[in-house]
Amino acid sequence: MTASKHISFTKIKQDVALSNKKLPLLQRYEQQVSDNIVNFDSAQWTALQTLQTLLDELRTYGEKLTPIKRWHWKSSPVTMWEGLYLFGDVGRGKSMLMMWFYEACELSKKRRVHFHVFMQEVHQFIHQHPNQNALPLLAKHVRETTQLLCFDEFFINDIADAMLLSGLFNALFKQGVIIVITSNYHPDNLYPNGLQRASLLPFIDLLHIKMAIIQLGGEQDYRLTKRIDSKTRYFFPLNLQTKLAISQCNAAVMFSFTDLCGKPKGARDYLTLAAQIDTLVLTDIPQLTAEKHNEARRFITLIDVLYDHKVMLICSSEVAINELYCNGKNKNDFERTRSRLIEMQSIHYPNLF
Repeated sequence: MTASKHISFTKIKQDVALSNKKLPLLQRYEQQVSDNIVNFDSAQWTALQTLQTLLDELRTYGEKLTPIKRWHWKSSPVTMWEGLYLFGDVGRGKSMLMMWFYEACELSKKRRVHFHVFMQEVHQFIHQHPNQNALPLLAKHVRETTQLLCFDEFFINDIADAMLLSGLFNALFKQGVIIVITSNYHPDNLYPNGLQRASLLPFIDLLHIKMAIIQLGGEQDYRLTKRIDSKTRYFFPLNLQTKLAISQCNAAVMFSFTDLCGKPKGARDYLTLAAQIDTLVLTDIPQLTAEKHNEARRFITLIDVLYDHKVMLICSSEVAINELYCNGKNKNDFERTRSRLIEMQSIHYPNLF
């Protein structure tokens, strides 16, 4: 267990034990540390305290947070912000904390959705309402079923999305939708060097105004510290021995890389697949060169979805994980994929969450 220079974990355990409030997130973290599943990290603890504050407010005030501006609650300690934006490098525990928060939230109207699936729905709604003020109408429609909206691993790579986000999020906030986001990027660094990036700046300003922005720092990618399972799940290179090893896998669902990532598929396709399986065998993953940026983007999305749904992945590849994608326009986002592929080899996966 990693000791913090600033916080005594023994003192934290005492504080949690003495508290009269329900603190499911803090208690869960305490148990994970005690069981040596995660290492104590002061940045994670600080982020959890903020998530716990929001969780307490949602439990206490529930629907009342929506029709009345949050800062109108003069007699309560309700916070000024209307959402949380948690960012940090890959492997710092953002997805774990997000999932714990979502699972602990007792609201019936909540949704955790892949951002690009949500944006597909947004574009479809706009297409169906061409002569109306579509974004406020959409926000009202969203609020009918969703008070808490969670986006994990948020990033922007599409100009059509970038141009909509300021109006979309403004409309969602006006409807009282509470938004929680995790991302590898600080808001100021979203959509770096993107086409017409100036159109995104009002959205970035809105995030600073409406959301508590919390950095999950630290130099350690915790996924890389997980013990690797004695039974390999990532086989390389593509030779006869690898082919024989893959053929002995008993998983009922097997696809080639070309089937899933070499064709124009997207997050919705992968979500449909992941919802129906617990193990996937993926064969013949090539080394992803800069020219294969479309295939790399689909592979990034596929791994995000499999990881989010706790699907066990067994695969064969041309090269080792660290050599899969070294150069190209998706290099920064692929760091998350690389880290997740390594964690998916761990004896703790998929039970960490």
